[in-house]
Amino acid sequence: MEEFINQSESFFREIRSLEIYRASDVSYINVFNGVFPDRKKALYIFNIVPETLSRSVNSKRRLKNDYTEIDISFPLLDLSPESIKKCEEYFNRKGFVIIEVTNTDKILYGNSREPLQIDFIDNRLNNNSGDDEYTIAISGETIIKPKIRNL
Repeated sequence: MEEFINQSESFFREIRSLEIYRASDVSYINVFNGVFPDRKKALYIFNIVPETLSRSVNSKRRLKNDYTEIDISFPLLDLSPESIKKCEEYFNRKGFVIIEVTNTDKILYGNSREPLQIDFIDNRLNNNSGDDEYTIAISGETIIKPKIRNL
């Protein structure tokens, strides 16, 4: 018999950054084997304010086959014309792999066969509320469970 000591961790886990890679640089077999890409190959790195991250990673089943549905988003708080222009140019398409970097580990999502979609969404209100932002939304499905590496 195996007994699980079901106690909470003695620390708080929080996101630090999100690394975005070209899907073609991260092979299916490497992800399957838990091989993370070299950080030097990252296309973009976003520092994330932990309280602003919205994260939904769900295990699902379709026709007796398991897969993981990924839905992660965070606001782009830098509303400079340069940042907006870059994000409009870089995103709104499929073809990415991401690594979520926390204070304790890294989590890898997507691969060359199952690339993720990244959308850049205009959520400006222009209503004097101070709540203007753009949202970077990452979504997709993969049959490979997200891979975790401790730091």
